[in-house]
Amino acid sequence: MKMGCSFLQITGIPNEQDKMWTRISFLIFTFSVLIRDSVLVTGREEVLRISPPVPVVSVGATVELVCHTQCPNSQPNWEKTIDSAPGKITFHPLKAVLRIDKVLESYENDYKCTTKCRGKFYSKDVYLAVYSFPQNPSVELTSLNPVAGQTVTLRCSGQNLYPCHKVKVYWYQSHELLPDPEEPTVTMNDHLCNTVSHRNYTTTSKDRDLTFTCEIRLGLPTAEFQSKNSSLEIHLNTGLYDVWIEPVQTVEHAGRPLSLSCGAGSSNVPTITWRKADSGSMAPSHWNISQGTRYSTLYTEKLEAGDRGVYICEISDGESHTQRQSSVEVWYGPQDVSIEGGGSARESETLVLTCQGDANPEANITWGRREAGDEQLRWNISKSRGKSELRIDSLRRDDQGLYECVVENPLGTVRLEARLNVEYRPRDVSIDGGGSARESETLVLTCQGDANPEANITWGRREAGDEQLRWNISKSRGKSELRIDSLRRDDQGLYECVVENPLGTVRLEAQLNVEFPVKPDLEDIILGLCVPLVSLLGIGVLIYLIRKRLFKDLTQGKSSMSEDRSSNVPPSAPMQSSPC
Repeated sequence: MKMGCSFLQITGIPNEQDKMWTRISFLIFTFSVLIRDSVLVTGREEVLRISPPVPVVSVGATVELVCHTQCPNSQPNWEKTIDSAPGKITFHPLKAVLRIDKVLESYENDYKCTTKCRGKFYSKDVYLAVYSFPQNPSVELTSLNPVAGQTVTLRCSGQNLYPCHKVKVYWYQSHELLPDPEEPTVTMNDHLCNTVSHRNYTTTSKDRDLTFTCEIRLGLPTAEFQSKNSSLEIHLNTGLYDVWIEPVQTVEHAGRPLSLSCGAGSSNVPTITWRKADSGSMAPSHWNISQGTRYSTLYTEKLEAGDRGVYICEISDGESHTQRQSSVEVWYGPQDVSIEGGGSARESETLVLTCQGDANPEANITWGRREAGDEQLRWNISKSRGKSELRIDSLRRDDQGLYECVVENPLGTVRLEARLNVEYRPRDVSIDGGGSARESETLVLTCQGDANPEANITWGRREAGDEQLRWNISKSRGKSELRIDSLRRDDQGLYECVVENPLGTVRLEAQLNVEFPVKPDLEDIILGLCVPLVSLLGIGVLIYLIRKRLFKDLTQGKSSMSEDRSSNVPPSAPMQSSPC
């Protein structure tokens, strides 16, 4: 710009021209800036680039959508038009990768990549197309053993397809497209769908070998996964035509009537016979057959459970032979129902009850128990077709009782019962009575205990003698009483109660102490009397001796005193004889 100004000043251009050159210089400057900023020059489409540009992915597959940017220092990001992106987004310099490990039908949508470049926001959308076409279509001929001149029906089916609204079915005969295609029947299965198409074709006498091809197309953005096809070869018989059987399939209740009819067109009157597939020969004896000109009817007044199966109608005109099949399904309530197991089992053993029965539709088998409690938590129930097992590990006393098996379907219910008897050794055994009792009183000892089978209770006594003849023993279920009237001293001792059954024995003891008064005998009485008498006599003798001793001592004392007195008197003067 400075150079431009200098140039204008040197040349001396008028003012109007100066303004014009100023504008030209500004445009040249702006154009140079645009050249340097390739983002703005190339436009919005060059800012972001997505690969693959048209993604088409099978259901369950993995897909990666990569969004690149041409703008430096820019970080693209993925957005989904509804909700959030279903996969995982990883970021790299100038790109973002959206990875979906398992594509679902619901992931089909527009996905948007956005970025900010030089202060402006840019976005680009890509549509993720999802399809499901797991296998080739199935083609089958619904008319068995076709003959020339017969109208045959072909059936083409495709399973688990998507997108359902873009399903088209085309039929080819020997690689030629058949006109007027029938609109296929589409049934939904969640997001996926199944399609069925039927095609009728009338054969001619010239037809011997025919090839039909069914093609199913999906309307996808690319042609790579648009269609799949399958072919079927048909070899026609000659002579018989318009062969038919009615009904091809039927379901009827047992006890009701049913008829099957079969026929064919032929220049000759055909021979028609019936047989049951599993018997290999004629139809069951309770079925009747009526013959017409070119048809035959097999009928019964009362269906039985064993009548279910496939019935074959064989048609022959002497030159050609064919057959048709009719499938008969008989519904009936539970029959041949049985229950096995139960009876007696020991505690801690394992119980297995089996209940089974035949029914159509298949019966539901359930288990129950009268007055059942929490023990049902220990039940292990397994089921197979028409059979159920109830297993109880480590039986307990409270598992004893009546078990019920219920076999039912919409046509009937059968109930069977099995009784379980749990055997266990004696327990909760106790003995009452004993202790102290007075002579001549009555003793009652009670012993009882719970056991299965019922325990036998017996009584005994250590060093017992003939006193057992006075025992009165009474028994009731799980209890026994020992009664002894008018106790004696020799009834005292240790009594034993034995409670036993085949599974175990329990022994308990009770001590009896007989109290009685002491009765003294004659010797004791004499001895008792003699002792005090002898004592008294001894005391009397002792007193007598003491008194005698005292008397003697007193007597001797007096003599001594007399002598003492005599010795103390002065001697008297000798008497002098009187002078007389």
